[in-house]
Amino acid sequence: MGPTSEPDIDTLVVGGGLAGLVAATTAARAGGRTVLLEPHPLGGRARVDERSGFRFNRGPRALYLGGAGRPALEALGVDLSAGGAPALGRAMARRDGRLHRLPSGPMSLLRTSLLRPGDKVRLAGLLARLPKVDAPALSGTTFAAYLADQRLSPVAADLVRMLARVATYAADLDDLDAGALVAQLQLALAPGVRYLDGGFQSLVDQLRAAAWDAGVEVRPVAARAVLPAGADGAATVEAVDHRLQARTVVLATGTPSAAEALLGAPLVGADHLSPPVTAACLELGLRRPPAHPVVFGVGEPLYLSTHCPPALLAPPGQVVVHLMRNHAAGEALDAKAQRAWLRSAAAEAGVAEADVAEERFLAEMVVTGGLPTAQGGGLSGRPEASAADRPGVLLAGDWVGPVGLLADAAIASGAEAGRQAARRAATMAVA
Repeated sequence: MGPTSEPDIDTLVVGGGLAGLVAATTAARAGGRTVLLEPHPLGGRARVDERSGFRFNRGPRALYLGGAGRPALEALGVDLSAGGAPALGRAMARRDGRLHRLPSGPMSLLRTSLLRPGDKVRLAGLLARLPKVDAPALSGTTFAAYLADQRLSPVAADLVRMLARVATYAADLDDLDAGALVAQLQLALAPGVRYLDGGFQSLVDQLRAAAWDAGVEVRPVAARAVLPAGADGAATVEAVDHRLQARTVVLATGTPSAAEALLGAPLVGADHLSPPVTAACLELGLRRPPAHPVVFGVGEPLYLSTHCPPALLAPPGQVVVHLMRNHAAGEALDAKAQRAWLRSAAAEAGVAEADVAEERFLAEMVVTGGLPTAQGGGLSGRPEASAADRPGVLLAGDWVGPVGLLADAAIASGAEAGRQAARRAATMAVA
């Protein structure tokens, strides 16, 4: 099985999620011939499924307005203006089966029944200090140690854990890097997030158009292995019945284990990450809004938020609500039990059975390929674009590089891999 007989490929991207689309478009815009391999519909976990006019993200998705992804997308011509902010002014916190006003600002903190007066004062102090914290200085400190230093009551500490869980989708927070989590909390609190019209499919569609305009060739082909570079420095990707050579191969495969499976070798820094983060997700298309549009669990892994409105995701006058149960390590709930738990939470938020026009359940959605741990050195300890430790092979994904978490990391690392691939192509062309 030899290489295909076709003109030289400068950059070959494996994976068509956000990271792969950004990498391919960035590389192609620099002038090199770029091919993207993706056997499934483009978008990866950013795809949106439409059912009866309701558009369901694959789990709740939000654009961080102050994150690294926004300028990188805008540089590629992606319009991010359509959508709106969650209705946090009416948000509730659920603890021990009771709903309380969620302290999302000074007035709601004053009025909530969740905290005692002294707890409110200490939490207000923490929230006031948080935007000014030097997050990188906390790198190497566990989130558990950081939280213990704040000397909060158990309820107030659980409230901070809830904020971190909503911002990262992770149930297991203790060993994660405090620097990375505090930086994410700073983004979540100000300037906040936007739910996008059309969901994250709007990003996928615009990136697909940008890739097309840049000349990216998209092929519905699955990669089976990435072989070591030959004497000419070109890397080789083995598909089902042929091989493709390129000056640079970018692996944007979703998780470290998927990249390692293609390489047949471990990645430098992959052991610095948490295991992949997963969650059970329930999406509901409703005929009317719930009584409580936002409910977050305090001391329990519940997320419930009405994404439409503000975003356009449903037929006129109807509603989309996303629910999620974050998975903890070793949790043994079966799919039926998780779905029932989420349906019960929806009922407590005011969703009647007759309100539900459409629904979709995902028992184990991969949220991110891994989060930075304190022991691994935080963001700077994550695998770098070059961490494949193989000439001509780069990485991109939400677990790669020193910038951002979740989609921000995927987009930022994709842009960096695309730039490095373009530079390598130019260097090899001169040589």
